[in-house]
Amino acid sequence: MATLLESLSGPTPALWLEVAPPRGINPEPLLKRLAVLAGHADAINLTDNSLGRVKMSGVVFGSIIRARLGIPVVVNFSCRDRNRLALKSDLLGAAALGIDAVVALTGDKLAPGDPSGARSVHDVDAFGLLGIIAALNRGDTGEGRPPLKAIPNLVPGAVANPNRGNIDREFELLERKAEAGARFVITQPVFELETARRFIARARALGLATVLGVMPVKRESMATYMRERVADLKGAAHHLERYAGMSEADVRTRSLEENLSLMKALAGEVAGFNIMSGGGPSLAIELALEFSRWRKEGGR
Repeated sequence: MATLLESLSGPTPALWLEVAPPRGINPEPLLKRLAVLAGHADAINLTDNSLGRVKMSGVVFGSIIRARLGIPVVVNFSCRDRNRLALKSDLLGAAALGIDAVVALTGDKLAPGDPSGARSVHDVDAFGLLGIIAALNRGDTGEGRPPLKAIPNLVPGAVANPNRGNIDREFELLERKAEAGARFVITQPVFELETARRFIARARALGLATVLGVMPVKRESMATYMRERVADLKGAAHHLERYAGMSEADVRTRSLEENLSLMKALAGEVAGFNIMSGGGPSLAIELALEFSRWRKEGGR
């Protein structure tokens, strides 16, 4: 636990890369791409069947990353897909396999008629899941039995959206997550300096380390999708509109430059950055390597 938390309170911001686990059972192609991050990334953050699309278990893929690449792993846990017993069982498995941290997500509900045929569970929400993690870290499985002899050591985290119009309501929820045991918060992608600074300051007052979401944009269609289809980014729509009519090469170049500039400007204020790889990890990896080189050179 200390290693990951120490990386969030060091003199330079931690660098995380967020990716989805492989779609099938072969981890090798994605492992090969992530291998370049050894010695650069402080953690790999794995999503949990995001957008309701089936992927390999994040706990399993995370254990492979730990064993093969030696990079710490943060796994998202969605309450949408597991009941209380399954959450506890998977959390114990995550701890046994060396997963470093867990991000508690309520998870979006699946729409009726979803092609997966799945139904949302939501036996507990993110607040309840944070309570479960805290109890397991004390050795309490909630069954009235003696404490566990080998106690998990999972760092609990939460999520938040700095782009939300009613930001006071967002911080009411975040305060509850902090009270339930969250130690850090990963944000939705932020594109503006002042939005980021306001959020970091208020999260710090709650005792939370902010891992700021950064989303490099690969092409105009990706910006359009994020603007029109991702509700959490409505507050950042004016930024995403700036990519309209640009070639893919120009979008990539501009997005890399703007995100790198944002990260450098906030390096002395934020606990870490979580670079999101929507649409594939290539551009996110490129940004991570660029920032890592700048960080290793002492921010010059």
